[in-house]
Amino acid sequence: MFKPISSILFATNLAENCKPAFDFAVSLAAKYQAVIILLHVIEKMPDYAERRLVGLLGQKHWEEITKNHENDARAALIGKKSSSSLIRKALEEFCSEAGIDDSSCGYHSREVVVKDGEIVDEIISLSKEYHADMIIMGARKGFLKDNKIGSHIKEVMRKTKIPVLVVPPYPLEKAS
Repeated sequence: MFKPISSILFATNLAENCKPAFDFAVSLAAKYQAVIILLHVIEKMPDYAERRLVGLLGQKHWEEITKNHENDARAALIGKKSSSSLIRKALEEFCSEAGIDDSSCGYHSREVVVKDGEIVDEIISLSKEYHADMIIMGARKGFLKDNKIGSHIKEVMRKTKIPVLVVPPYPLEKAS
């Protein structure tokens, strides 16, 4: 029997194809009164490349660049608002569009996590740390046609013991 959903890990690379997956995560969270953890992983650069860049730029400038990148990723996830107000607004809009009254659309705390490391390892680790019942990720549009599930999604599906939901991108006519 499938256990109730109380915590959803939404992993995003901040690409346009992740918007439908986010919409689906919000709708599931509203339906099941679940917590959403938004995760973006900044893929760790190989050590040799990082050492070379530190040598070229200097340690202080390199740290500044990496910190700015992390801040940019966090800003892309939560904008200028706090994470809770962003999710609250998304939930309110979803509920309104779905015709669900506010009392049915309970709200629980949300977390925005930006990590530095190996993408798959961080997704698996955070799913365990936050006791996620489900991982939601977005597929991307294929090169010639159809949707494409990347290697990171496939590896997450192989390594995790919880359900992984892969949401296709919006059709081109709906994307704008």
